[in-house]
Amino acid sequence: MKPPIVLAAFGTSTRAKATYDLIDAAYREAFPGHEILWAYTSRTVASKVNKRSDEQKLHPEEVMDMLASQGHEWAVVQSLHLAWGHEFFRLKDDVQHEKVRASMGLPLLTSPEDCMEVAEDLARFFDSPEDEAQVFVGHGTDHPAWAMFTAMGSILKDMYGDRAFMGVLEEGYPDREVLINKLLVQGYKKARLIPFLLVSGMHFAKDLAGKKDSWKVKMEEAGIQVETENIGLGQSPAVIQMFVRHTREALHLVPL
Repeated sequence: MKPPIVLAAFGTSTRAKATYDLIDAAYREAFPGHEILWAYTSRTVASKVNKRSDEQKLHPEEVMDMLASQGHEWAVVQSLHLAWGHEFFRLKDDVQHEKVRASMGLPLLTSPEDCMEVAEDLARFFDSPEDEAQVFVGHGTDHPAWAMFTAMGSILKDMYGDRAFMGVLEEGYPDREVLINKLLVQGYKKARLIPFLLVSGMHFAKDLAGKKDSWKVKMEEAGIQVETENIGLGQSPAVIQMFVRHTREALHLVPL
């Protein structure tokens, strides 16, 4: 019996389904014979989705209990987080089970090679006028993993020059104020806002492109003309295949 694969996402109450469907299809093609299951690490999001859907979303603990009841001894749990932040380590704790052992598939960005591979995939955003800055904005975290965003910013600048910028919505560096100041210092009057998020959901609609106190509003108030790109990283086939690779690595640790 091949070990089941549990795809664990934080979850989002908007716009997630199309992205998750793409990931699910890729996993079913890459891992024939393996049961593919989903888990939401956010109980709040799962509860909201469950209230309006016939298909119930489970927490990782609930998925592991179900697998134990089916007689499984091993499972691969693939984190769909971008970095090794609080959510990943909570997931690792949540899937510890007395009957089912979990081999963890690592988050998207866990090595310099991962960061460079994602940066290469973002080349499509740089086929644009030289006077337009490309501003990628991630979630941010107060976990030490916040440094991943500055690493990505550095790699993007190495690859694409001074038009590349990386910022964060919440905890971390650089925040909105710092990044807008960087754009102004470098003389940019045009910018494209791009979500550095798995799913372009509520954070994009409200925090990046919203009509009140959003990145777009504040950049325009500073005299910068802004275009938005409403697509998350999870829509990219290359990014999905990176997660698949991490899952294969986790599978190699499961005894046959």
